[in-house]
Amino acid sequence: MNNGKVDWKGCLVAVVTPFRRDGAIDEAAFVENIELLLAEGADGIVVAGCTGESWSLEPDEKLRLFALAVGAAKGRVPVIGGTGAIVTGKVIELSAAAKAAGVSGVMVLPPYYAVPNRREVVAHYRAISAEARVPILLYNIPKRTGINMLPDWVAELSEIEYVAGIKESSNDFIQLERTLSACGERIRVLAGHSAERGVAAVLMGCPGWVSSMETQIMGREAISMYDLAVAGRVEEARRIQLRCLKLDFEMRAGVGTFPANLKAAMNLLGRPGGFARPPLLDLSEAERGRAAEILASLGLAAARRAAE
Repeated sequence: MNNGKVDWKGCLVAVVTPFRRDGAIDEAAFVENIELLLAEGADGIVVAGCTGESWSLEPDEKLRLFALAVGAAKGRVPVIGGTGAIVTGKVIELSAAAKAAGVSGVMVLPPYYAVPNRREVVAHYRAISAEARVPILLYNIPKRTGINMLPDWVAELSEIEYVAGIKESSNDFIQLERTLSACGERIRVLAGHSAERGVAAVLMGCPGWVSSMETQIMGREAISMYDLAVAGRVEEARRIQLRCLKLDFEMRAGVGTFPANLKAAMNLLGRPGGFARPPLLDLSEAERGRAAEILASLGLAAARRAAE
């Protein structure tokens, strides 16, 4: 139950974790990306989500990234740290440490691979709330976890003390609407897949979204889509939404694997994307060429950052 614990709204960005060729985290590039996004108007930063290759990060690496992000944000916007894992005790431990590092909240997906039932999922979040006592952003992304937290699940979870919001990243827009209807007055229902449905989500009442691909490639233009939608400048917002949709669809259609394709596009534009960690592979020469073509078709000039 949020009860005023957080006021997460607007365009939050799930940031990439730039790696060097040897697999080490490029801390300078990570901070540079956050500072750039904040200068372009981002309303929040989400660290170590799917976009940040959270599955490849050790707990100490996540904590270091949380601290760097908090330092870069300087209290201007909320920083939410991804602390999801399979074992409840591990999530509690990392979430408590994230709180100590200064994050505004933690993003927690349900335990993947184990595929727990509803009662077990509720118990998982209840324990995290009771022990870590930090605002929790539920993360519903069934494609990655094998668990779909349906609206009635979320309504039950929204009664837990420190559950403050949800990133609803199922591919079902009706489910997003139903989740908003079921518990939008108790927690912050943020839309995922903003490149596809951000404007529609805000018009239906979502207080914001968590973005990734479009904002870290298009920058200020994509970030501005939220303010335009809220201001009722629907035609302008719709025009940007269609550009975001084209970018997202074409970049995900056979151009490497996400987020390696996102990082490659950022590098082409002179933005700090860095490299991916195995098992993901950086784009081939042909794939980078296709990414450059997509950027050019949207009028985004490729600077070809020296990261190849």
